[in-house]
Amino acid sequence: MDVFFEIQRGPTFCIELGYWDTVLEIKQKIEKYQRIPVSKQTLFFQGKVLQDDLDIEQCAILNNSHLQIISSSPVTEQHRNNQVIKTEQSPPSNSTEPILNGQDLPVMMARANNNNNNPKKLRVMVLPKSGTTKIPVEVNASDNVGELRKELTKVQQRFQISLPQEGYFFIYKQNVMEDDRSFRWHRVDQGDTIEIFNGSVSGGS
Repeated sequence: MDVFFEIQRGPTFCIELGYWDTVLEIKQKIEKYQRIPVSKQTLFFQGKVLQDDLDIEQCAILNNSHLQIISSSPVTEQHRNNQVIKTEQSPPSNSTEPILNGQDLPVMMARANNNNNNPKKLRVMVLPKSGTTKIPVEVNASDNVGELRKELTKVQQRFQISLPQEGYFFIYKQNVMEDDRSFRWHRVDQGDTIEIFNGSVSGGS
């Protein structure tokens, strides 16, 4: 799949990645094609610092996603007066403030830490195919969609709903949801509606 990379001192470029590439392997490809050493790269996606041992699925990176690169290589004359970049491999401290798309790097780092320490809770609305009443269910953004089945079983009696005996699957924004993928991977957001359809899905993408 194709992924775009935005760097603070250069044009956006695109690299074809494998669906199971790790962040470290992504950095190695960037080094191969853009000559930026792996040790000098810090990758961001959706305000989060990407750790080397995570893979594309765990980072919820999709085809045509845009990632940001902070490169700690020496600054150019153009940037010498308005930004300082540390050359250590560790993330920059609050005393260094490179700018990326108008945002301070320390702010992005703080947001990343908050996201990692506080897994995002989602309150989603589930709508049975033959029903008109939406059922509120709370899940973790990092949970697989399959966990929703367990939650529905718990609230089944309280909301007096009858789940299809022959099996069912979930639809989100007209797309079939995969049970072994997370809600974050499907880009489910707070208050979104997930529909229940009778039957099963065969095959896959």
